[in-house]
Amino acid sequence: MLSRSARSSLSALALVTSSVHAQQPTGQMELDCSRFTHNTDGSWSVKQPLELFSESGRVRISPGPPFKPGMSFGGLDIARMLDEQCR
Repeated sequence: MLSRSARSSLSALALVTSSVHAQQPTGQMELDCSRFTHNTDGSWSVKQPLELFSESGRVRISPGPPFKPGMSFGGLDIARMLDEQCR
């Protein structure tokens, strides 16, 4: 049986490893469609804060103005990506 400190160290290592893996851009970014609402005007709104990792780095998105097609946010056209993946 592992000691408490060994379990804590393994848990921390797992978190670091998964964070490093999540930050690696993989070309086509997968978005979790359940975290967005598609509005009647064709725009998209985020339901809760989230972070995305793109070729240009980390992009933090918070609820606020909707994303409209052609609008760039952190170098990403979020609405276009959601249209392609979620409709």
